[in-house]
Amino acid sequence: MSPAFSMQPTSATSARLVGRIDVANAAQALAAGKQIPANGNFELDLEHLESADSVTLAVLLAWSAAASRSQCRLVYRGMSDRLRAIARLGDATGMLGTSDTAPVQGT
Repeated sequence: MSPAFSMQPTSATSARLVGRIDVANAAQALAAGKQIPANGNFELDLEHLESADSVTLAVLLAWSAAASRSQCRLVYRGMSDRLRAIARLGDATGMLGTSDTAPVQGT
């Protein structure tokens, strides 16, 4: 059974991610990205994600790419140090819209 994941709307232009995005539920997470509007600005709060790994990053990158293609400016807030570090290791930080640019500990 895959761990719970949900994208919970907090307003017309924002939502919060809750639970975990992992191999078992990546397809569900990708499909949840359809809630992101086709244009304008949209903010996703990552503070309540329970884990961060390369699968999590891959889903966020897929959402960012889809948003970009549909003229939506997608911003991630509350990104954990771990997820930020994984994005840096994969040279993917430029592909993610993040509002918090705190340095990764130990770098």
